[in-house]
Amino acid sequence: MLNATQLINQIPENDKKDLEFISSKIKESGYESYLIGGSVRDLILGKKPHEYDLTTSSHPEHVKKLFKRVIETGIQHGTVTVMLADNAYEITTFRKDIDYTDGRRPDKIEFGASLSEDMKRRDFTMNAIALNILSGKMIDENNGIADIQNKLIRTIGNPLERFGEDGLRPIRAIRFQSTLNFQIESETYKAIFLTRHITEKISRERFHDELNKILNSQNAFIGLYELYKNQIFELFTNEIFTKNLNLELLKNIDKLEVSPLGLRLVFLLNLLLEDNDKLSKAEVILKDFRYSKSNSKDALFYLELFNDNYNIENMSVIEIRKFLSKIVSYTGKREIELILKGFLSYIRIFSDKIQFQNFENTISDILNSNSPLTLKELAVNGNKIIEKFPEMDKRKLGFILQGILKQILEDPELNEEEKIFRLIETNKFTL
Repeated sequence: MLNATQLINQIPENDKKDLEFISSKIKESGYESYLIGGSVRDLILGKKPHEYDLTTSSHPEHVKKLFKRVIETGIQHGTVTVMLADNAYEITTFRKDIDYTDGRRPDKIEFGASLSEDMKRRDFTMNAIALNILSGKMIDENNGIADIQNKLIRTIGNPLERFGEDGLRPIRAIRFQSTLNFQIESETYKAIFLTRHITEKISRERFHDELNKILNSQNAFIGLYELYKNQIFELFTNEIFTKNLNLELLKNIDKLEVSPLGLRLVFLLNLLLEDNDKLSKAEVILKDFRYSKSNSKDALFYLELFNDNYNIENMSVIEIRKFLSKIVSYTGKREIELILKGFLSYIRIFSDKIQFQNFENTISDILNSNSPLTLKELAVNGNKIIEKFPEMDKRKLGFILQGILKQILEDPELNEEEKIFRLIETNKFTL
């Protein structure tokens, strides 16, 4: 493992200058500060941290006076955020947490604790390693470095107590298992199920955030399987999930595109839910899990595509045009790439390699040919049709346009004004 100086030198230069500036200001005022939490863990793992949190012996009101731009992020809990240019650094005062009754936050906190006491209140050993940016001193009183090297997720102290304090911690343990590809220490793992009654107290928004991080990870299967196995999903919705989850199918979730979020999300729900009335049940769960209208809309659209059971081996060019028409009607032609790429990653899982390549090539040819795929791309619109056929019952216009589109998807050469009028005159279209 790299020594402390080498770890510090891994920090990108701009971030390192900011951290040195913050640490120096605190030191000059007579207090100490340490980098702590996920950033230290990531540096030990050789990863670039996404954010940097510091802990300090200084009180938050004093920290506020040291810097020009400070946000009172959670000042009642000892946390303020220092802004340097566009970069944000959370700084939290050493503290002791006293009693938890809501399963999320301490009832009371005490400032004036030592660094050692502050580290003991944290969740996992790997997140309780302190690094002094100025001196290069590293403090690891809970064997966090050894657990990182052994790829082990372990609570500090008794896991039942740690999880009993904060119901989010068991889900975080599962999330770290998924994102870091670590194992959960046996006693810590047992405590996940045993403290479900505490986990149930956290907000659905908190669960939503952790679930997203798992869905976006390279090992999403691991985290999702553990949430299922430990009956965590049921804590945040009244829907009943299948007791015979197909694990071999669920493993394929890691082969899907990460974006849009609705793709992996509904792949999971498609496997969790019984076959009857999946669409309405999925809609309820998406609301329960606090997904936005946009994410829910994508997820439900993908679920419809899944249930269409496309068999690319036997799909004709006409059928592929109709498939693309459905996607473009949902996304618009400019935005088709993201939704289509996601669905193709799903189709690829269940397809022969050569057949999939042929399918993908045909899609590319159709899109590059600018073949009409939606009503907007027809050579005529409703107004032109009424102008040409003023006696037409306007109530039939939508029916007629859909029929014309169907004909043109089968033969794009028909997409000319006179040819479309001829179709209408001879009633040569059907839905």
